[in-house]
Amino acid sequence: MVKETEENSSVDDIKIIAIKLPFDLQERLLTFPFLHAINDKYPKAEINIITPRKDIEVLNLLPFKAFYHEFDEDELSNVFDVHRYCVHAKIFNVDLFISLTNSFSDASIGLSLRAKTRLGFSDNWKTLVLNQKTKRPIGHHLCEDFFELYKTHLNSNFDLKLKVMSRDLQPIIPEWDSNPYVAINLTPLRDAVIDEEWIKLVLSFDKQRFVFFSSEDRERVSPLIDQFLARLPLNNTYSFFFQKDWIDLSKMLAYARGVITYEGPLASVAAYVGAKTLIIYDRRDPQREGPFYFLSDIALFTSNDSSVTLKQAHSAIKGRTIFDMHAIHAKADQFFKLT
Repeated sequence: MVKETEENSSVDDIKIIAIKLPFDLQERLLTFPFLHAINDKYPKAEINIITPRKDIEVLNLLPFKAFYHEFDEDELSNVFDVHRYCVHAKIFNVDLFISLTNSFSDASIGLSLRAKTRLGFSDNWKTLVLNQKTKRPIGHHLCEDFFELYKTHLNSNFDLKLKVMSRDLQPIIPEWDSNPYVAINLTPLRDAVIDEEWIKLVLSFDKQRFVFFSSEDRERVSPLIDQFLARLPLNNTYSFFFQKDWIDLSKMLAYARGVITYEGPLASVAAYVGAKTLIIYDRRDPQREGPFYFLSDIALFTSNDSSVTLKQAHSAIKGRTIFDMHAIHAKADQFFKLT
């Protein structure tokens, strides 16, 4: 009973939390399970998230309240930048500061905010500005890196098994709630054209509804759409979705029957909003960056899987992998329960 009282007291002592997120969007999205864990541990605390301005809207998918403090690329390059930023940041009386990056400048934010507890990954000079620290694991999933900080903070070596999901989203187009579709991400572009493999994939389907979209290169993709749609078979139904931002895109993804995409941030967003997501990994390692800690079901294809790659697996064009779209169609048909 005494132990429980002491634990509750320490939780109540943490009233103001500041967290520095990575700049890379994929890494930022993979901090979400950690952010959920911190919010669950300190439900009464005020959470301040120091985040890049670019793509900041993805944070609005989080299902809990937080205050966002923006910065631009290269704005926090050194400790002098950090000091100026913190003077104007209006984050006061910080009980717990957490840096989720490897940067010394980022770690020094906690010192500039005069945070009582400063948690982060330790190496080199960062040990001077952090008073709770751990070595970053080598070869682990990014989420597990962040969970290592969580364990260090609580001084407990437990397994944090966690599956998280975004806040509830309304369909961006009301009738899409009851009109099933498969969403396909047409990016990244290959040599300034939409990948020919998407046409091969769609040719394998019959009487399905597709919504095509572009998570990147939107301005470059738009002029290519009409020509792309004209080459598709008439036995399916097609439309193209132009989103204003990641929230618009998330609302569309959340009501899809399934999402097919190459690796990258879009795969994490789709999994986070609860969409069944089939992810094609061409170059990156899913064991490092896959959205395994999100609630939705995912299916993975990798370039090392001979059952889904063609004999000429590694093309001379930019070292890309040629995937067998018939095999991917078979998996998608079964995974999304289309027939």
